[in-house]
Amino acid sequence: MRNLLVGNGINCHFDNVSYSSKQIVLRILKNVHRSDFPMSIIADPPYALKELGDIPDLVFKMNLLKENGLFVLEHGKEYDFSQHVNFIEHREYGSVNFSFFR
Repeated sequence: MRNLLVGNGINCHFDNVSYSSKQIVLRILKNVHRSDFPMSIIADPPYALKELGDIPDLVFKMNLLKENGLFVLEHGKEYDFSQHVNFIEHREYGSVNFSFFR
């Protein structure tokens, strides 16, 4: 698998297994091994997820991205990840924001 798309927290598909939960992003990050993860991770968690601000730290603390992998996090405008050590870019499209990490 080269990429992982994590849905809006209602449904997502990871390595032929379907998950449903508001805590889906955190469950996936805490229950898989680095070798299970793809080159890129794209996460679209529920904006109301209180742990949303912790997701980039979890991804990098657990060393989930492969070398030169890209992590993209969709989030609301109230989050600013520009000071995160792995942050590389921010894009805003109306009320939708994307932060890119490597």
